[in-house]
Amino acid sequence: MLQDSKFERIVKFMTARVKILLHAMFKEIAGEREITQDLNENSPLQVVLDELARKYGKDFKEIVDPKTGQISADALVMLNGQSVRKTDVQLKDGDVIMISVPIGGG
Repeated sequence: MLQDSKFERIVKFMTARVKILLHAMFKEIAGEREITQDLNENSPLQVVLDELARKYGKDFKEIVDPKTGQISADALVMLNGQSVRKTDVQLKDGDVIMISVPIGGG
């Protein structure tokens, strides 16, 4: 039976795998509905949003309002089923981020 090396155990401990679910125009731009991203444990949400903006451009660049540094009113970002506006929330292994557009109604 093989055991993980000490280094592999440390790396597993220090990384977080998050799932990103894309809806509406974000799904169309990326060409996929779901993305899995590995990052350092306790990385802020901003890291994921920056990477998506770098990779896909277009509307992904407008998720964060440059004036406030928070999630724009034109985007809906949810972390584990809870709407978030702040980009400094720390992510952990297994988190699910959903990105869409807000749905209005009357």
